[in-house]
Amino acid sequence: MQAQTSSLAMPAMVSTGQVFSHALVVFATEDLAMLAVLSSAPHYWWAASRASSMKADLRYTPSDVFETFALPELTSEMRAHGERLDTYRRDVMLSRQSGLTATYNLVFDPACQDEDIVELRRIHRDIDEAVCRAYGWHDLVEHDLDHGFHKAGAYTRYTIGPAAQREILDRLLELNHQRYAGEVAKGLHDKKTGRKAKTNAQGLW
Repeated sequence: MQAQTSSLAMPAMVSTGQVFSHALVVFATEDLAMLAVLSSAPHYWWAASRASSMKADLRYTPSDVFETFALPELTSEMRAHGERLDTYRRDVMLSRQSGLTATYNLVFDPACQDEDIVELRRIHRDIDEAVCRAYGWHDLVEHDLDHGFHKAGAYTRYTIGPAAQREILDRLLELNHQRYAGEVAKGLHDKKTGRKAKTNAQGLW
């Protein structure tokens, strides 16, 4: 689950059995590998490039962002890092008596070098590298993703560097086109099948 409109665009695992606000985006999964990929820099920068905005915040629309995002294989490495993120972040929030937004305000603040916050940044760096490996992009990891404090719209974010952002977006777009072409070849977007094509002017599925 994550807020639909936010500067963070950061999901969190929550328990079921509750009524969710219409202002939330709910991902129905128990797989912590999915938490990892949705918390990763590749997913964030894809969202930033596809989502609309409200003032300075990103407005996450599943049809524009999640449905067009070419997911990698959900690996055991990603699952382990997703579990680490969920457990450690929950402990940090409890110990600080702070919510998700307040916690990430510290994560994205270069002046904060508290040990628990530095570790949370390290977990996100590990997630980004694991997600890149899941895509088969070992070259990006080997050449350094340039993690640090970089501009993200009107905000500063602890994330990958600008060159890595551009390269990953190019590769994600290429993957999107490849998968869309594969679905067309299988007739999944043929009007004769009666299925609605999930595409827009850019040919994104």
